[in-house]
Amino acid sequence: MNAFLTADEGGRTVEPQRELDELFASHNEGPRADARSIPATFLRVGVSA
Repeated sequence: MNAFLTADEGGRTVEPQRELDELFASHNEGPRADARSIPATFLRVGVSA
């Protein structure tokens, strides 16, 4: 279920957006305040039996 819908049903409409804004701000490596640069790391794990 969408986190925003769940929060809305629980009466916490603003909380998910605030948490997302904090997450973006803490991981932003952009050179300017108006630019976002958030590196993504991918790990692929293969399992065979």
